[in-house]
Amino acid sequence: MFDKKIIIVTPWFGNFAGGAELLARGMAGELNKRGLSTTVFTTCSLSPYDSWWEDYYKPGIDDVAGIETRRFATNKNRARYEAVIGKLRRATKLTAADEQDFFDYGINSTELVKELGEYVDGNYEIIALPYFHGLTNSVINEYPGEVSLVPCFHDEPQFYWGTTEKILRHAKLIFFNSAAEKQMTIREYGHRVGRRVVESVVTGVGVELPRSVADGTDISEQLPERFFVYAGRKEVGKNVPLLCQWFISYIENSRRDTKLVFIGGGDNALIPASDQFVDLGFVSEAKKQHVIRRSLGVINLSENESFSIVIMEAWLLGVPVVVSAECAVTRDHVRTCNGGLFVASGDEFDLALEYLEDHEEARNLLAAQGKQYVAREFSFDAVLARYLREFRRHRKSEELCLSGPLT
Repeated sequence: MFDKKIIIVTPWFGNFAGGAELLARGMAGELNKRGLSTTVFTTCSLSPYDSWWEDYYKPGIDDVAGIETRRFATNKNRARYEAVIGKLRRATKLTAADEQDFFDYGINSTELVKELGEYVDGNYEIIALPYFHGLTNSVINEYPGEVSLVPCFHDEPQFYWGTTEKILRHAKLIFFNSAAEKQMTIREYGHRVGRRVVESVVTGVGVELPRSVADGTDISEQLPERFFVYAGRKEVGKNVPLLCQWFISYIENSRRDTKLVFIGGGDNALIPASDQFVDLGFVSEAKKQHVIRRSLGVINLSENESFSIVIMEAWLLGVPVVVSAECAVTRDHVRTCNGGLFVASGDEFDLALEYLEDHEEARNLLAAQGKQYVAREFSFDAVLARYLREFRRHRKSEELCLSGPLT
């Protein structure tokens, strides 16, 4: 029996559906279903695409999909954060103070950090994510040794800053989403931070398809006869421009009439004006599942992933995936379960899509192997058990230390 309550701290919680929020939402909801009282602490900001220094929601207690959610006003001082962003755009070398300002004056809430101090005791386990935003850094640094971290690390400049080493040292426990993420962290910080990194666990992320409820509309008429899918945020950092470039080249080289369907928000301007692309924008869960099931496969060329929920959902929905060979995380998932193909060039991309289009039996086999992998490794029962085992192990270690030397 696990007798502690759990608090999850994350910058946004509500309508936004980024990877870290989906992780937090899934974890909180499933822990509550299993009788473990879990509350989310978050800000009043709407999403990463809206102002981080304006409150969209009212402070106080909210309910998000049955999860008790406590919202706190955001800090309003943005000048020092924008000064750092200006330096980054000009490729100016940052000082240690600049790096700290990036986090202190980004999305943050002094009120939340202060309130959390009331719960830093033996009755709560506190988890913060992701590392990239100021709120996570603030709560971990304010309460060293008391708040656990789900970093969601990517291979990006901020990963190598001194601020990252600082929160790795201050985190109570570290939970990695994938083995590749952990290995990257060991390579960079293992020799400096030591055992707390090396001995941290890889929990994975719980992925189970939510029960989709039909919303009364049919999306079938908007779908091409044959198509692949990109599901997620349309961002440069997700390699969407490269995906569009390679897909147009594929169509020109193969002379096929296959389309690429986009579902999700982000920057619509990244998609060129072309008959080969269909952008459905945000869709309901029922529509998302319908679109993916109808597709030839899901393509995710992002090189910055700490897990990738979308490729797991693709496998559960019965389709294979195409991922970037430059992303260790997604490449390792695909290699481990043989659930798709990874590509390192436009030519390999052409061959991968051509193969999936022409071999239905292979598509089905790849998808089935991926589905078995997700069910075995990333059910909520499996993932949450890893978290709880680590919390119990740490508590036993603390009790042993407090009891003094064995005689």
